[in-house]
Amino acid sequence: MTTTSNPAANRVSVARQTYQSPAVQTYAALLQTLRFSAGFDVVGNNDTAQSVMFRLPSGDDEYEARVVSDGAQSAVIIDAPLGVNDKSAAYSRLYRELSEQLAAQTTAIPREEIAKRRFWKTVMADNHGPRSKWAIGAVVVACLGLLDAISSFDAWRPDWRAAIMFIVLMFAVCGVAFMVTGRGGKVSGRNLVLIAFAISCVAAVLLLCASIIVQINYSHRYAAPFITAVQAVPQVH
Repeated sequence: MTTTSNPAANRVSVARQTYQSPAVQTYAALLQTLRFSAGFDVVGNNDTAQSVMFRLPSGDDEYEARVVSDGAQSAVIIDAPLGVNDKSAAYSRLYRELSEQLAAQTTAIPREEIAKRRFWKTVMADNHGPRSKWAIGAVVVACLGLLDAISSFDAWRPDWRAAIMFIVLMFAVCGVAFMVTGRGGKVSGRNLVLIAFAISCVAAVLLLCASIIVQINYSHRYAAPFITAVQAVPQVH
């Protein structure tokens, strides 16, 4: 299948990588890699020319990855628009993921494992946009929740409403930060969001444990005088 796009008027070759596989196999792996990778957005492909046009999540510049035959081997050449900033990290990522895809094609991998890898790629995906304030806020709120959870163990009486509200707040901020970052977002910080989520989970568990312990101590503290007072009341026969 061939789809078309509006390529940049002028491109220049910026990277080349050779593979020990025939061009047909390399092109199939390249197309699958770009379609399922969280770091690239496919714009179109040309089966006849064995090329794929793609963009990076961080911008609208259009790149082209071409597969050329070299005897029994093949090479993948990346062409970038003239004047574009250096994207060496993105090129290296594409070549690395393509190598993994070619290796996977020659190795029997369970579908569950493939689905798991795609899931984690989607979760870990980020872009090169400015740092998200939501991501930073998620870390701050999570850390405050953790500090509040630790201090709650010394509370005089339980405050279940405050604990539940803090837990909801932490995960709500993490959820918003997760939505605005990642592959399709315009701001970055997905790693910060995942860190904030982990801290929030720990803080939530500690908040609940602290509330339960304080509740038990509070009940015992006020139950003992009440029992003593009841026992002190003279029995009328």
